[in-house]
Amino acid sequence: MKLRETAGLTGLLAVLILIALPAQAAAFSTAQAKADFLHGLWHPLGGLDHILTMVGVGVWAALVLLKKRLVWPLVFTLVMFMAFWARYMGVVVPYVETGILVSVIVIGLLVAFALKLPVVVGALIVGVFAVFHGAAHATEANASSLLIYALGFSVSSFALGLSGIGLGSLTEWNSGRMFLRALGAVTALFGLYLMFVA
Repeated sequence: MKLRETAGLTGLLAVLILIALPAQAAAFSTAQAKADFLHGLWHPLGGLDHILTMVGVGVWAALVLLKKRLVWPLVFTLVMFMAFWARYMGVVVPYVETGILVSVIVIGLLVAFALKLPVVVGALIVGVFAVFHGAAHATEANASSLLIYALGFSVSSFALGLSGIGLGSLTEWNSGRMFLRALGAVTALFGLYLMFVA
């Protein structure tokens, strides 16, 4: 399968997931379960810092990885899920907000420079940042069913990563690749603004 077809299918999959999410939420048997799933589902979408980081992970993977481009978004989602439970069980994660803002800056720079790193090293980087995002989800959780809530934000977070990979289809054109790298630079600048100005 050609790169363009693969990227197009990835982007389509991300869109279909986002469209199907409300239907999946409706499959739960109680109104509270629906509310908890939807609450978790929309939580990552409520903060631009979350969105920029998760989409950025997907874009970075699309820029520098080929067949393994799903690894980093998967690692981010899984570590975030585990960090959520660790924080809920009492594990203290210091400097959560600072860590999230640093993730915006660093992921933006990695995209801007299209920095090629071994898959394992990249997984470690996104995994560390996922800890802060997962801890934030736990701190802000307000649900009777935390598992369903956690499934909700995990699904939407992975969909954001897939959306970033879908944007990676622009890498087939030099101008598109430069656009994505410029987007990374803007993301990093925005993270700096949030950290030091806002």
